[in-house]
Amino acid sequence: MLYAVSRADVSPLNNKRGGRMHILLTPKTVGIGSAFLGTLTLEPQEVFTRHMHPYSDECVYIVQGEVTFENDENTIVASAGTGVFIPRFAPHRLQNTGEVEAMLVFFCTPLAPTPEQGHVLLEFPEGD
Repeated sequence: MLYAVSRADVSPLNNKRGGRMHILLTPKTVGIGSAFLGTLTLEPQEVFTRHMHPYSDECVYIVQGEVTFENDENTIVASAGTGVFIPRFAPHRLQNTGEVEAMLVFFCTPLAPTPEQGHVLLEFPEGD
């Protein structure tokens, strides 16, 4: 059996990390047991706060816009049509450094033991 989940089918996550994130393919939505896939939309200059994934490698594809990825070792500016690989344990922060809305597709594998363990926040938005 094949499965399809549209962004219109899932509510954006209510998080304070920045951007609008839709998690599409998950154990709950399609029964996937080894990964998850979602989208992140960032307005110009918007930041997705510094975090890391202790259990998962992350692949990101820039669909639209320009995004700067920062970590302890380097900075990458990626534009539409570019894929970025973020290995597990690599702290990273994203910012839309372009002039238009940025849209990214991300895929993380393998899954963390629980969703709460999947993202470790290393930076907190102002007011938290």
